Formats: sequence, C-alpha cells, structure tokens
Amino acid sequence: MAIAGLIMGAVGSAFYYILIVPPEQSDRLTAINELRFALERIQQDGVQAQSFILGSDPYVYYGYFYSEDYQCNPNDCLTSNVSYKYDDGKLVRVETRVETIDSTPTTTTTNMTLSSHIVNFGDVSFAYDENSPVKVDITVTLNPGTANEISETDTRYIDMRAAP
Repeated sequence: MAIAGLIMGAVGSAFYYILIVPPEQSDRLTAINELRFALERIQQDGVQAQSFILGSDPYVYYGYFYSEDYQCNPNDCLTSNVSYKYDDGKLVRVETRVETIDSTPTTTTTNMTLSSHIVNFGDVSFAYDENSPVKVDITVTLNPGTANEISETDTRYIDMRAAP
C-alpha cells in the first residue's frame, strides 16, 4: 500500500505539471500569440496596399497603408487607408474605406485592437523608404515592472503590391 501510494503520488504530480500550464508559460504564450496576431494582421494589410506613408506625427499614428481598387474611376471606386496608433497601452488598427458608387462617396471607419500589452509608444516602430520593404518591430510585454515580466519582440518585413 505504501509503495502504491508513492507511485500514485508521483504519477499525480507528473500529470499536474504536464496538464496544467504554469502561469509564467501561460503569459509567454499570450505574449507570443498577441505578437504573432498583430504582425500577421499588419502583413495582410501591407500586401494588399500600394503605398505606405510614415505618420507625420508619430505620437498620433505610426503610419498608413493605402490601397485603391484596380478598376477605380472617378464615378466608381474603392479606396482604403489603414493606419496604426498607440492608444493607452494598445496597438490599434484604424481602417477607413471610401466607396464611391455613381459619384456618391460613402466612408466607413473601423477600429481593431491588435495588441493590449504595448507598454510604451516606442515598443512599436515602422520604417520605410521607397527602395525597401516596410519594416515593423513590435514588443509585447506582460506584467511590466514586476519579477514576472515577460517580453516578446519580433520584426516583419512587408512587401506591398504594385500600383495599378
């Protein structure tokens, strides 16, 4: 009975540590997933865009991806402007779509939070010149300023589509 109890205790402990993710690992997975989601979404916007403009006031917007429908004419057109901004610890994607049908424009704006764990404005950066892809750097930090702080950083290079 004593030997069986020891074996069951060891097996139970092993299952506990295998099946239950420790909080530190859970935070690391959250940071990695949030970072991956933000970069994937920005890359989706970038490969559909024809141009990128760095924000003129970086503390308002990091930059803008712009795209226009290939069959655009003055009477019927769809344009999209996607920008990214820092908002109280969050990286926010703002999409403004202007659809013109029979010379009548309709504007729609949507906001989406890409990351909720951006500690400082400088934890996100966009860099671009006309001879290279758009470079995006993001650092996601959970539990900032504590002994359990978890930070994950990644970089993505984004090539845009050609202009029509």
